[in-house]
Amino acid sequence: MKYISLAILFIFSCSAFSSGFKNEAETKAFSDKLMDQFIAKDFQKGLDSAKPYWPLPEVEIDGLANQIHQQWPIVDQRFGQAISKEFVKEKRIAKSFLRYYYLHKFENHSIYWQIDFYKPKDVWRINSIIFLDSLEVLYE
Repeated sequence: MKYISLAILFIFSCSAFSSGFKNEAETKAFSDKLMDQFIAKDFQKGLDSAKPYWPLPEVEIDGLANQIHQQWPIVDQRFGQAISKEFVKEKRIAKSFLRYYYLHKFENHSIYWQIDFYKPKDVWRINSIIFLDSLEVLYE
C-alpha cells in the first residue's frame, strides 16, 4: 500500500512537470492574466496558477511569493498606488525562449515584470518571473 501511494504521488508530481502551454498565444494570455493578479496584489494566487507550468519545486515558488509579499510594502510606500499594466515588448532566442516585458504602473513610478518561457520540445514552460525597478533594460 505504501508503494502504491508513493507511485501515485510520483505520477502527480511528474504530471506537473509535463504541463505546458501549447502555443505562444497561450503563453501571452497566461502572462496577461498573471499581470492582472499582480496589479491586484494577489501574488500568491498568481504564482499558484504558475506552478503547473514552472518546473521548480513548489516550495521555491512559495518562497518567491513570500519574498514579494515582504518587499511590497516598500514598493507601495515609494511608488504609490498601482494604476495599471502595460505590455512593453517581447523578445526571443531562436525558437526556444520567449520573454515578455510588462510595466506595472504606479502613481509615482513604474517597475517592470519579466516573464520567461522555454520550449524544450513541444510545450512552453515558465522559465522565470522577476520584477525590477530599474527600467534601463527596456530602453535597449
